[in-house]
Amino acid sequence: MANAAIPIQLIHAPQHNGMVIPYIALRHADGTPELGRVEPVRVAECLTDRLCQLCAQQLGAAAVGMARPQDFGYGYIPEPAQHPECAAYAIRACPMLLGRLPRLRDRTRPQRRRCDRADICWCGADEPPSVDAIVRSGRAATPWYSVRFPMSEYEVVESARKGPRGISLRAFTDPKVRLVSWGDPDLYELGRVVMNGLPTPWDGSGS
Repeated sequence: MANAAIPIQLIHAPQHNGMVIPYIALRHADGTPELGRVEPVRVAECLTDRLCQLCAQQLGAAAVGMARPQDFGYGYIPEPAQHPECAAYAIRACPMLLGRLPRLRDRTRPQRRRCDRADICWCGADEPPSVDAIVRSGRAATPWYSVRFPMSEYEVVESARKGPRGISLRAFTDPKVRLVSWGDPDLYELGRVVMNGLPTPWDGSGS
């Protein structure tokens, strides 16, 4: 994340190097966040309890989710929503949402760092990357969209084995979809954009 100005409502939130640490961010045992990775237990908590993924406070009358073209195809957003003001900060601060990262992180390589409690931390485990990590690692950045919706239409998609999967996109009657960053979509992703009628940089429908 870049050093965007922190809004007053987030001034008391935990920070790292001048940036707000999202509540769902994966943390090392020494407390250092691993930005760009999430803690599944906290993700499930936010989805179920209707909490903002950034500040962990109850969502209000409206919320914003961040979605990729593939999420519109699946019919749900896999990460928790945010307050509109928290989402605005995230868009200014996150390099992926800003379009500054041309490619996704390569998860198949060894961890960049281990914390000083690696003996009890996840970073000390020598686990092979997941199939999803192998498939997505190093790929060109995907387009990102913000989806604003009323909380009266908030609906969680559940999985019988894994709990909450995400927020249903199909439950929204008139969501406000805005292009946040375009990335470098391949032909398959472009097809998803077209099929779902999503905004592009050229059609003037970014908001």
